[in-house]
Amino acid sequence: LKENTKENINILDVGCGDGTFTFEILKKVNPKRIIGFDNAQSAIRVANNAVRAKDREKIKFLYGDAYRAHKMFKRNSFDIIVIRGVLHHLYKPKQAIKALSCLSNKIIVLESNGLNPIQKIIENVSTYHIKREEKSYWPPTLNKWFIDNGFKVKKQLFFSIVPYFCPENITRLLKLIEPFMEKIPFIRMFYCGTNLIYYEKQ
Repeated sequence: LKENTKENINILDVGCGDGTFTFEILKKVNPKRIIGFDNAQSAIRVANNAVRAKDREKIKFLYGDAYRAHKMFKRNSFDIIVIRGVLHHLYKPKQAIKALSCLSNKIIVLESNGLNPIQKIIENVSTYHIKREEKSYWPPTLNKWFIDNGFKVKKQLFFSIVPYFCPENITRLLKLIEPFMEKIPFIRMFYCGTNLIYYEKQ
């Protein structure tokens, strides 16, 4: 966010949940305004109750559906949109991306890396993942969905070889070799668990 935006910006945090990371952005980026947006009413209540009086002009949490975001906000209302760990929960990610694409010319996405073989194994054997229908997307496919809506990949990073929700004993082993794996250009695309992409309208 700091690298790709100016000061005094308006941010939309999609799938903000209870606002944990929205508050982190507020603290580290100090935007003019940040709106947290989620379809879990209970989480939005928790987030709004956590807003301090001095921050009420800068941060707000709203209940809403990502598929209808374009009907809730005006076109180009935000300088940048953050979509952190949300798309893999959606049944229609392309529809959500299309709805959000008219709200800003810049989007930052953080997702689990669909190229990671360990991640794919976990998705198919983990009771947690199966019950919640967790899924990771192949990065070129993810990028195409944004490109189809007028965006261009400006920067893409693969890091942390620990997949989302990886069991603790496996995590400890992976952390030992992580610093080396992150430095190998081709290998890190497949063995890093996290995919961070910055998109910008062409």
